Amino acid sequence: MKNALITGATSGIGASFARKLGKEGYNLYITGRRIEIIEKLAYNIRKKYHVKVIVLLADFTIPQEVDNLLKKIETVPFDFLINNVGFGHEKKFFDDSYEKQYEMIETHINSFCKITHLVSGGMRKNKHGNIINVSSLAGFAPTSFNHLYSSTKSFITTFTESLHLELSPLGIRVQALCPGFTRSDFHKSLNIREETFKNKGLVRWMDPDRVTELSLRSLNKKGGLYIPGLSNKILYTMVKILPRKLYYFLARKMEM
Repeated sequence: MKNALITGATSGIGASFARKLGKEGYNLYITGRRIEIIEKLAYNIRKKYHVKVIVLLADFTIPQEVDNLLKKIETVPFDFLINNVGFGHEKKFFDDSYEKQYEMIETHINSFCKITHLVSGGMRKNKHGNIINVSSLAGFAPTSFNHLYSSTKSFITTFTESLHLELSPLGIRVQALCPGFTRSDFHKSLNIREETFKNKGLVRWMDPDRVTELSLRSLNKKGGLYIPGLSNKILYTMVKILPRKLYYFLARKMEM
């Protein structure tokens, strides 16, 4: 049987990946913090697709909990890894305690790298596997209100593209998935609501199932950087080609 590890699988993109890989016959190891929600997801996937679903509760801001998680899965041969765990801060960098802000570095970089190192090690031995690291379009667009979110997501993207360069010759497909506005608990937790940022101009909200469908389809063709949705691709291109001074001016205008 094939095994897949999905972090941050409680809802949104992570839960959608869990349902899709369960449908494809993968035994699932899914992580989250909200026990009632993730247990319900696991129950529904088991019932519908008749696969094994193991729930692993872990807080990725706490190194010891991540280390305990790694001990539980270190002997499992994984065919698929989806690093989706992540969160945003409501407070700006200087308006918050550094300890609270550091939690994002712990989650998006330290914990992320620990898990990737362990799981990809087995894939390298077997010369087979799939890795999707969920980053964000925000990683290409720094602002004055999400310092660490955009910075750590930028790290995830660059790190993943580097993995792709090394691992693709070994038969391991690696993708940096960079979605934009997505209907999920992530945006709700930051009070970023669809009615506030309506579909207008290049802003287009996507459903998690559509994001994961496009992601898996692209992975089957190639690895590397993947941005789902035409409007998101256009935004990415615009940010890349705009002179930096003009981008800074527009970014400040957007925040007013």
